[in-house]
Amino acid sequence: MTARARVADLVVAYAVLVDATNACDALDEVVVAADTWASAADLIRACGYLKVPRRATSGGIAAEAVEAALAAPGTVFRKRFMSDTPWVPAAR
Repeated sequence: MTARARVADLVVAYAVLVDATNACDALDEVVVAADTWASAADLIRACGYLKVPRRATSGGIAAEAVEAALAAPGTVFRKRFMSDTPWVPAAR
């Protein structure tokens, strides 16, 4: 699942992706604010995520994900898929 929202001059990109371990249960939700979807995808790839989509499939992103991304544009935030943990910066 991927989603995109435009806030002012930034694109907030959200995706559910397989992490670098490639384990079957290693799904992360990731979010980042960047200038374009392409630059957001590059930032996500730099954190080791696999198969980052070229475009978003929907426009709905949870408010807390948008807030996390806008708090530090250019920083990729992650949390385990469907967990109630807070958003934390992804390791590069």
